[in-house]
Amino acid sequence: MESCTGGQLASWLSMLPGSSKSFFGGYVVYTSEAKAGFLGVQTSQPTSADTAIRLARALPRKDVRVSVVGNLGPSCEPGSPKGSVTVCLITEKAEKLLVKKLNHGRIRNRWISGYWVLNVLAREVQ
Repeated sequence: MESCTGGQLASWLSMLPGSSKSFFGGYVVYTSEAKAGFLGVQTSQPTSADTAIRLARALPRKDVRVSVVGNLGPSCEPGSPKGSVTVCLITEKAEKLLVKKLNHGRIRNRWISGYWVLNVLAREVQ
């Protein structure tokens, strides 16, 4: 489930040869309305850790479920610091919440977020 990365992770994962054997698919739920409509998660703080957890838990049960939310800038909302990215990763072994603070421009923050999440996933599935 992607919010701030806007489908970038699904795009990158699906470029890998043989990805259809392990990549089920995903959701891009960029707005609060999309989070509620697609996954049933109502929130007034779309980029919070609580929202990341609730979104990951709302995904279909698979070996790995991941949600990524954040505010990549340039604007800020209350409770959503600019450059803050939160990932909730659920596997059979554990549920993890990770937060990364970035302080680049929006586009660079998005790329760095994507690489960071893929790195987290790679470490978890080994």
